[in-house]
Amino acid sequence: MVVGPICKDTTLQFQEHMTLMDSVVALVREVGESLQAWRKLGGAEGTWDGSQFHAKADQWAHQLFEVGLSKLPTSLPVVSEEDLSSIKSDGGNRYWLVDPIDGTASYAEGFAGYVTQIALMEKESPVLAVVFAPHYQDLFVAVKGDGAYRNGTRLPMASSSSLTLIDNYSTPRGVAADLYNELSFRRYVECGSIGLKICRVAEGTADVLLKPGQVRDWDLAAPHLILQEAGGCLLDGQGQDIEYGALRKHEGLIAAGEGAMARRVASWHHARLLGK
Repeated sequence: MVVGPICKDTTLQFQEHMTLMDSVVALVREVGESLQAWRKLGGAEGTWDGSQFHAKADQWAHQLFEVGLSKLPTSLPVVSEEDLSSIKSDGGNRYWLVDPIDGTASYAEGFAGYVTQIALMEKESPVLAVVFAPHYQDLFVAVKGDGAYRNGTRLPMASSSSLTLIDNYSTPRGVAADLYNELSFRRYVECGSIGLKICRVAEGTADVLLKPGQVRDWDLAAPHLILQEAGGCLLDGQGQDIEYGALRKHEGLIAAGEGAMARRVASWHHARLLGK
């Protein structure tokens, strides 16, 4: 499988990332296709833990990732949303960061807006990323320094002629509604999981995502690299760069196709929080 043009960078590390990509893509596709099949086998059943829904398929997908990653020539730790012991541990300088289902509630409700995603982390920074949306058959990939691609086409694919906001609901609500009106957005796109929304910004379908509330490393790492390699910018809710590791959580996020827009949204959001 060719995910993009061959980069002239011939370092051993870069070559290793490119070699790994085919195997990781095959594994993520296998997990994604299995998720669709598991819906008919009770995979969407589960329980709520606070604001998080955990489906049976979350664990099944996690186990499939573990088995598949154990077969790769590089034996690395796996940090996954579905393995509490791995979350509390230090993954070390190199590890896989996995979100078996990003958008589990959407998956359980039968909606299209969920993905399965993985990032290779080196020194707490994503260097390889794969995000797969099974319903749409959209495969997003990136290797640090080689750009980002959707189904083999380099991102961004297009730039919206009208400033476009993306969020969860059919119409803007709460802070998204305020942002939509204050910054004179012209279009709005509804989308499910965090990872898929960030990838939609990366491809150019939307220009901005603003999400208040807590997000975790596994929600962000893979789509972050894809957005970054597409020329976009991801900040936390305070307008700071995302830093991975440690507590593995962040207060809010801002994704934009351009850094200037991300900073503009961050400034507006900060002023709003202060009541200005």
